[in-house]
Parts: sequence; C-alpha cells; structure tokens
Amino acid sequence: MDFKALILLILAGVLANNYALTQFLGVTPFLGFSRKGEKILGLGLTVTAVTLLAVAVLWPVQTYVLAAYRLGYLQIMVFLLLIVLIVYLVGAAAAKIFHQPLKAYAPLIALNSAVLGAAVNTAALSYPEALATALGAGLGFLLALFLMAGVMERIDEHHVPASFRGLPIMLISAGILSMALLAF
Repeated sequence: MDFKALILLILAGVLANNYALTQFLGVTPFLGFSRKGEKILGLGLTVTAVTLLAVAVLWPVQTYVLAAYRLGYLQIMVFLLLIVLIVYLVGAAAAKIFHQPLKAYAPLIALNSAVLGAAVNTAALSYPEALATALGAGLGFLLALFLMAGVMERIDEHHVPASFRGLPIMLISAGILSMALLAF
C-alpha cells in the first residue's frame, strides 16, 4: 500500500467515515462534553491515541489468535477487556508524562463505542490500512467534538424555543452536521 492511499484513508476517516457524525459511534462524549477548547483537545487526542493503540494491539489478536483458533464469538468481549487495559495504561502514562491523570476522561474513553467500532471495523483490513483508518477515526472524533462545541456556542447566542433546548437541539445539530459531512 502506498503513502497516498494511506493519507486518503486517514482523510476518509476524518471526513467521509466520521465515526461520531456518520456512524453515530461515540456520541455520548460528543453530545455532552465540555465546550472548552483545551478539554476538547485533551479528550480528542486521548481518544485518538487509544484508538490507534487499540487497533495496533487488537488487529494482531484478531488475526493471529481469534481467527486462527476459530474464537470469533469472543471478539467483542476480548476487545472490550483489552480496550479497558489500554485506557488504564494510557492513563498511567499520561499521569507520569503530564503529571495529570485522566480522571473523568477514563470512563468516557473506555466506554467510547468509537474505539470499539474502529477495532471491529478494521479487523478485516491489512495492518497499515487498519492503523490509517484508526488514526482517521480518532482525528475525525476530535473534529466532531470541535464542530459540535462551535455549533453549541452559536446556539447559545440565539433564542431556542423551550421544547428544543438541551438534547433535542443537540441531536438536530448533530444530524445537520452529519448530513453536511455526507457531501464528502
């Protein structure tokens, strides 16, 4: 696989196959997270790192263990356990490097269906394609967080009818954002 194809896979994951907006995976942090830029950046980069590490670890597990021994029925359970372990290790590494633990991010990341979805969806790809797709999925999640925060700030500036305040306007906004990304 050449470099150009890998770049296109990453861009496709960010724009066209955005897990949060077009596949609605990982919507919980997407809809209910903070609107502060540094918190969004922290969560988005951590989800990107965990997604990339999860696919890097889970692809060989799927290919060489689960498929080889015909244990495909255990895929989701094994993937979930390994994702929780990866989140724990990333949290420990973040605490040592940045002197700040993940705290509230850990459950959001460990239970984020975008990470599990990326691992399951890339199991049939080659290893470089799987890593590029995982990177695109993580960066796409980061983009979706920033887009939604911007939209919600704009909505806060305008009058919204009482029946649409809160979650209803968030879901309508997410639907409109997803339709905009379908143009890619």
